[in-house]
Amino acid sequence: MPGRRLSRRTTLGSALAAPIVLAGCDIDPPPRASGTSSATPEPPEDFELVATVVGSLVRALAVLDAASAAVPALGPRLDPVATAHAAHLDVLVGAVPEADVPIADPPRIAARPEAALAAVGRSEQRLLREVRAGCLGAASGDLARVLASVAASTSQHAASLATGAPR
Repeated sequence: MPGRRLSRRTTLGSALAAPIVLAGCDIDPPPRASGTSSATPEPPEDFELVATVVGSLVRALAVLDAASAAVPALGPRLDPVATAHAAHLDVLVGAVPEADVPIADPPRIAARPEAALAAVGRSEQRLLREVRAGCLGAASGDLARVLASVAASTSQHAASLATGAPR
């Protein structure tokens, strides 16, 4: 859909729906009313997958931070993307509390809006590929749903950044 601008109505609707979507980003199933055992823990094979996606989100946040620092005028467009990534990162880190959150080296971003947006676009596409792969590889249905939400959010943000729609 390159070249197609988002309408104000679509942008506003997305902004209003974002808190609802983020509120639904929860890996743990709702507690059961019966006295049966508590929620089953995440399958061990999902720990590595969560760690991979967490690393991808950390890298994407580093690119967003570097782009905002290189071109401060892009802050209003990039801040909502960073906020969404940070919320998703919190959910995933909460699912595996014993895992360490990696630290990404800040990338070098040219101080030109076009170059900064191109770097962010490449980063978002990479994140989207990795999250989609994680969604397909998740052993837990709850984790797959959370990753699907992350993928949908990332896809929407990448599309709005590619079209130049104001944020």
